[in-house]
Amino acid sequence: MVLCIKQFKDFHDTIKLKEENATLKEKRDIIVSKLKEKLKEKTSYDFSVFNQGSYAMNTGIKPLGSDYDIDVGLYFEMSKEDVKPVPAKQWVKDALEGHTKDIKMKVPCVTVTYQAGYHVDVTVYAATNDDNKVYLAKGKPGSLEENKVWEESNPKDLINEIRDHLSDVEDRKQFRRIVRYLKRWKDVNFNNGSGKPTGIALTSCVYHWLTIQRDVDLFDGKRTYRDLDALIDIVSRMHSNFVNEIVEVDGEYKSMPRLKVDLPVKPYPELFQKMTSKQMVTFKERLETLLDKLQEAKDQSDPTDAAEILQSQFGSDFPIPPRSTTGLRASVPPVIPSSESAVK
Repeated sequence: MVLCIKQFKDFHDTIKLKEENATLKEKRDIIVSKLKEKLKEKTSYDFSVFNQGSYAMNTGIKPLGSDYDIDVGLYFEMSKEDVKPVPAKQWVKDALEGHTKDIKMKVPCVTVTYQAGYHVDVTVYAATNDDNKVYLAKGKPGSLEENKVWEESNPKDLINEIRDHLSDVEDRKQFRRIVRYLKRWKDVNFNNGSGKPTGIALTSCVYHWLTIQRDVDLFDGKRTYRDLDALIDIVSRMHSNFVNEIVEVDGEYKSMPRLKVDLPVKPYPELFQKMTSKQMVTFKERLETLLDKLQEAKDQSDPTDAAEILQSQFGSDFPIPPRSTTGLRASVPPVIPSSESAVK
């Protein structure tokens, strides 16, 4: 049995987004400056700016290609009754017009894309409401009227909840590593499109269901975190949380598997709801394959063989040790296994 502890550490160091892409950060700052200047011409409502997304939550990974992105939130001091959502997003789009050749209003945001491939997503919130809630502007000019809505959202609460999850700092680090591994697995095993599970959905699965996996040395109390076992644990729990639902597929009613997970903060939306039944089947099948490969890797006696199996799921950034050193790598000091639940 091998755990590939060093390989997982090296893999994490490779895929972890340690800092914002410098060029993209510069572009983001230019966009913010332009918004502060130009939005005065579009609206009298003041606004504040904050970073959001996986980088803000400390769960970011490097993209497989050059498509770096950064998320910027605008908290407008207005209520959702003051202006309709699409016109509010139009303020932002108009203020940025001409900044690049590719500025689009999408359903959740306004996206500024640069020729180098990276982009900045700007989201608009109505943050001053009588019910003390924050609302996200959804929709675009071509959307159906029922899809042009102010949707309750808590981006700052979400950032804090994910970033500060688990009181033990070292346990929290394993939580973040597992999130990053699953995000890279997703990028390697799914094409871009609606059938791809979102990063926040996978993050929420780990938040709700991960059991921390670690060993504690009897003599000095030193901890050894078993990321391979943690992955086996969370993928197994995700798989076991699928339920069968009767749905109509191609004109016939069938029993189809579906996984559900809620965002950890209000209004607790279900994060896999946009995936179709067929996409869910594919998702479940690929989770089953991942679970089989994780267990197969653990059952190997040679770290090189185990790493080759893991690379098939996580991509070429997962390192394979040379076979000549496997004897040294296979030795593991005696420990007492223990696990702590990460469920709140």
